Amino acid sequence: MPTMLQDHIKKCLRCFRGVSFVFLVFFSTYFGSIFLITPALPLFFIAPVFARSVCDKFIWCWKLYCVSIYEVIFQTKVSIYGDVPPNEAATLMIMNHRTRFDWLFLFSYQVRHASVRRYTISLKNMLKFIPGIGWAMQIAGYIFLDRKWEEDQQTIFRCLKVFKHVNFNAQILLFPEGTDLTKNTKKRSDQFAEKNNLQKYDFVLHPRTTGFSHIVQQMKKDEILDFVVDITIAYPGTIPQNEMDIVKGNFPSEIHFLIKKYPNSIIPSQKEDLEDWCKEKWHEKENVLKNFYEKKSFGNDHPLLSSNESLIGALFMYSWVAWTGFHIFILYLLWVCPWLWIYVIACTIMYVCVSKYTSGFNLLIASAMKL
Repeated sequence: MPTMLQDHIKKCLRCFRGVSFVFLVFFSTYFGSIFLITPALPLFFIAPVFARSVCDKFIWCWKLYCVSIYEVIFQTKVSIYGDVPPNEAATLMIMNHRTRFDWLFLFSYQVRHASVRRYTISLKNMLKFIPGIGWAMQIAGYIFLDRKWEEDQQTIFRCLKVFKHVNFNAQILLFPEGTDLTKNTKKRSDQFAEKNNLQKYDFVLHPRTTGFSHIVQQMKKDEILDFVVDITIAYPGTIPQNEMDIVKGNFPSEIHFLIKKYPNSIIPSQKEDLEDWCKEKWHEKENVLKNFYEKKSFGNDHPLLSSNESLIGALFMYSWVAWTGFHIFILYLLWVCPWLWIYVIACTIMYVCVSKYTSGFNLLIASAMKL
């Protein structure tokens, strides 16, 4: 078979897998939000702790399903190095932002050495409008920020208060860089470095430390911080930079994580000290990534962590069976009960209106709890 034809077939297969991934993710989150999470919404105003537990179980199963899709379909190999905190610890995770999908690939770390059920993300406000996945993230209590500090400060305060109120040890992912590494963002980072007489970075962006210092201070105040976890993510092969890469099936063949944990007791409390601490970690991260991309490894200085892959495989199978059964059941219901489409449309309108005209379900829940 001619090489050109083989390459074309491989490209088509990758694209088919990419489209399949996108379809399965959006189908499961869209109808999962409507048929599994929406009926539980009133409970947040009556019994918030119980409601949080119920919804977390659905979202936990979806997270397993999501990570299993790309690890199984795309045969992505995951390597995790370093030292991890206890699974149930309340943590703030800070990570370099190499692509728009770092948050997705971090599922692979969470499912092995942390708690994928407790995984929460601080992310751009616009993402809450995404049908299905954006709605589920609102219910899960994700922290949506709008780069308007006075408003963002209140959002952080109220979301953390909800976690405190329902005794939820959140494991929050924060990208101090604020955006992913691209030519344009690197150019802006270099301009910032020139203006402030700082070193130019090649593998990270200069971090924005205001949000980081505020979240740490608030988590300390609310006594919901056990560790700050510094995560370095690296891709020795394919790096999917944007949504079209995902659709085309250009998933990474390998993902490497370097984990460093810092107990709350040694983390600074003052704003200036926290900002300096974060900048220092990013300077270290630049050097670590420079060495990684030269050697394609984090080296022998950091232990490779083992995980129970048999258990991971069983969890993946469980999520596949559960969500495939759910997909078939929903399609059957919508086929034999056409009137259910009225419910689907009504729920869709509700989520769109709440997302557009309010601060989102995460803050409505906070208001219901008088937080």
